[in-house]
Amino acid sequence: MKLTMERIVKGEDEVIIRYHEMNKQLETIAGMVQGIGQKICAASDGQTLLLSPEDILYLESVDGVTYAYLEERVLKVQMSLFELAMAYGSRGFLRCSRSMVLNIYKINFLKSESGSRIRATMENGEQVMISRKYAKELRQRLKGGVKEDEE
Repeated sequence: MKLTMERIVKGEDEVIIRYHEMNKQLETIAGMVQGIGQKICAASDGQTLLLSPEDILYLESVDGVTYAYLEERVLKVQMSLFELAMAYGSRGFLRCSRSMVLNIYKINFLKSESGSRIRATMENGEQVMISRKYAKELRQRLKGGVKEDEE
């Protein structure tokens, strides 16, 4: 794939994708560009905060409440895991179990476990187990070139 960048003096910034056939890699790029600037609403100490999806390591649902795990804190999120996985799937969010969504761009290490599961070590050192049901999708996304240095 060829990348061309051109500086303009006037006018609106734009991204043009030329392709012969749409594929997963191009869908991911388009989703990332379209999602720039989107925020996720979270609550902490009675305040509403706006989170960048890129700051989230993973999301977990406990007793019907969704929490976002960041580098050093945990915040309550107003969206469901399903909504978050659908809205931010093109930006690296992947369902890894019935109660968890993982940001694949925040994974440092992957280790195969028994039962076809995968143990993911996140940037902050926390370990998250990816169930057998979702491990196959993770492998496909990583092989599909979601991020070159993750292969």
